[in-house]
Amino acid sequence: MYIDIRNRLRELIAGTEFDGKVFFVGGCCRDDIMGTEIKDIDISVALPDGGISLAMWLHENGHLAGEVSAYPEFHTAKFRLADFPDVELESVHTRKETYPDRGSRNPVTDYGTHEEDCYRRDFTVNALYQNISTGEIIDITGKGLDDIREQIIRTPSDPMVKFDEDPLRILRCIRFASRFGWKIAQETFDAMRAMVTRMEILTPGRISEEFMKMLSDDHPAMAMELLKSTGAMHYVLPVFEQTYDMAQNKYHFGTVWDHTVAVLKETAKQTDDVYVRLAALLHDIGKIVTRTVDAEGKVHFYKHEYMAMDMVRDIMKSLNLPNEEIATVQFLVMHHMCAKNWGYECERMKDKSLRKLQHACRTWERFQDLMIIVYADNMSHAQEYCMPHQSDVMLERTRQMLQEGSAMFGYRPVLTGKEIMEIKGLAPGPQIKKCQDYLMALAFNDPLMSRDEAVKFLKGFRL
Repeated sequence: MYIDIRNRLRELIAGTEFDGKVFFVGGCCRDDIMGTEIKDIDISVALPDGGISLAMWLHENGHLAGEVSAYPEFHTAKFRLADFPDVELESVHTRKETYPDRGSRNPVTDYGTHEEDCYRRDFTVNALYQNISTGEIIDITGKGLDDIREQIIRTPSDPMVKFDEDPLRILRCIRFASRFGWKIAQETFDAMRAMVTRMEILTPGRISEEFMKMLSDDHPAMAMELLKSTGAMHYVLPVFEQTYDMAQNKYHFGTVWDHTVAVLKETAKQTDDVYVRLAALLHDIGKIVTRTVDAEGKVHFYKHEYMAMDMVRDIMKSLNLPNEEIATVQFLVMHHMCAKNWGYECERMKDKSLRKLQHACRTWERFQDLMIIVYADNMSHAQEYCMPHQSDVMLERTRQMLQEGSAMFGYRPVLTGKEIMEIKGLAPGPQIKKCQDYLMALAFNDPLMSRDEAVKFLKGFRL
C-alpha cells in the first residue's frame, strides 16, 4: 500500500510545481526501511505553505476522496486519495522552529529549508525523507540509516538543546528505544538525565499518552527500567521510587522494583492488553505502605493486595485513565494472591473456592487475564518458591466446569429477592441479604441446584 500510494502521488505531481518537492518523511520512511508495519504516512512539501496547497491542488483536480481538512494555523492538511480512500495522509511544508518560552514545549514555526526541517526533528531515525518523484532516500544527518542498521536512538543535533526545548522527547526516546529494543546513544542518554527536570513543564495528559504507549509496545519492562535510570519516573509515577531499594523476604529475589519489572516482563510475553500489563506493574504497589519487620527480622507485606486499591485508583486517575479500566486493574491487583495458599499445584484448591473466584471475575475473559497475572507473579518469585503450574491447573479445571455447566461466570441466583421475601414472609431489610448469602454458599457447592431445591433449603434456613 505504501509503495502504491507513493507511485500514485508521483504520477499525479509529475510536471507540476510539486514535482521533486514532495517527500514522505519520518516514521513511514523508517518503518519502510525496517520492513515493519506503517501506521501513519506524513508528507513534507518543500514549498511555502506547500502542505495545504498540495492538498487543495489534488482536490481541485479531482484526485481526492472527500474534502480537505486544512489547518492554516499549523500549515497542515489531511486528505485521502481517491484511489486509497481508507488511508489518511497528512501534509505540511518544511518547517523551522524556535522556542521563545521555556515554560512551554510548544514552538513557534515558520517555513524553513529542508535542513532546518530535518534538524528540528526528534531522532535521526525519524529524520529521513523519501523524494516521491525519484524514490531517493535522503538522510541529511548522515546518521539515520546507520542508526537503523545499528539499532541506535540518538537526536539529530545537540541532545541537551533538544531535550531543553521539548522535554517530552525524553519520554519519546524511551518509548522508541523500548518499542524496538534498541540502545540509546550515550550522549543522548546523558543529556536525558541532565535535562530530566525540564519534564516539570509537561502536562499530565502528554505524560500519560507516552507512558501508555510504552506499556503497549514490545518491551514495556525495558521502558520502565529506562524511566528509572534516567530519573524520568519521578515525573511519571513518583510513587515507584519507594520500591527501588525496598528489600523483600525469602520468597522473592531482589527488591520490590526488581520483582515488579520481572512480573511485567512475563506478563507482556502473554498479552498485549495494556491494562493487564498495567495491573502487572501495579500489582505490588501496596507493599510500600504495608511493609513490616517482625521481632525475628522477617519482612512481611500483610494485605498489600487490598491496601493497593486506593493507590491504584489515584495512580490511574493521575494518568487520566477511564473509570471502567480503573475497576479492571483494581480487580486484577486485589486478586493476584488468590491461589497462594492452594499449594504448589493447587492440591488444596476446592471446587467451591474456584467457583467463588469465577463468580468474582464475572467473565471467562477476566479470569484468563487474572491467570496471566498469577502466573507472571509466581514465576517472578525466588526459584524455590515458584509455583509455575497453579494457573494451568485452575484454567484446566475451569474449562471442565464450563463443559459441565458448573462454572460460575455470570451466575444468576435461582431465587430473586422478591421470591425470598414471599417464601420467608420477610419485609425488605438486611435479612434478605442473609438469605441471599446462604443461597450463594449453597450454589458454590452445587451451581446446578434447581429452584425447587433452593426453595426447600431456604425454608429450612434459620435466620
